Amino acid sequence: MNDEKTEVVFGKRKVKVGWLKRATLRKYSSIMVEEAEESQVTCKLAAVIRLNGYFRLKLFYPFLWRWYYYIKQYDDKVLLPLIAEGKKKVQLQEYYLIMMLSHDLRDTLQTMTREEANRMLQEQLSERKGQ
Repeated sequence: MNDEKTEVVFGKRKVKVGWLKRATLRKYSSIMVEEAEESQVTCKLAAVIRLNGYFRLKLFYPFLWRWYYYIKQYDDKVLLPLIAEGKKKVQLQEYYLIMMLSHDLRDTLQTMTREEANRMLQEQLSERKGQ
C-alpha cells in the first residue's frame, strides 16, 4: 500500500490528504448519522478530512467547518475532490479482515459457553438423581 499523502486542489490551495485515523472515521460517521442540516454536511466532512487527527479535531473542527460554511461559502464542487480523496484513504481491507477474525472468535466463545452451560446442567441433573 502507498502510505504517501495525496495532494488535492481545494479552493485555490493544494491540500495533502493522508490515511484517515480512527478519531477522524468516528467523527465522519457521527456527522453522517446525526447531522440534521443537510447543507452543512459537506463542509463538516471536508473539515474532518482536512484535520485528520484527534487533537486537531478537538481544537480546530468547530472553527474550520464554520469557516468553510459561513465565511468561504464553499459549494459542493469545491469540496468534492477533498471528500472523494478522503474516502479513498480509508483502510478497508484491514478493517474487513479484523471484523471477520473477531466474528470467528465471537462464535468460538459462544460455543464454549454453550458447552460449559450444558456441562453444568448435566452436573446439576446428576446431583439431583444422586440425592
